[in-house]
Amino acid sequence: MIDEVRKAVRRVPFQPFWIELSSGELISVPHPDHILVGRTRVAVEDDKGVIDVLSALHMTRIRRQERETPA
Repeated sequence: MIDEVRKAVRRVPFQPFWIELSSGELISVPHPDHILVGRTRVAVEDDKGVIDVLSALHMTRIRRQERETPA
């Protein structure tokens, strides 16, 4: 799963995505500057500066975020 996260972060052009956890929780990755990928863990910072450290063991899939359409 870590390799899939790396591919999503390096995608050009970047597309925001969620990391889905085994608990069902979705962690948003809105920009490549918000994520640090290690060997077995991923750290994701939200817009408020809160950092979630995720274990690869609990990541189940990556889901692409649909872009919002302007009103």
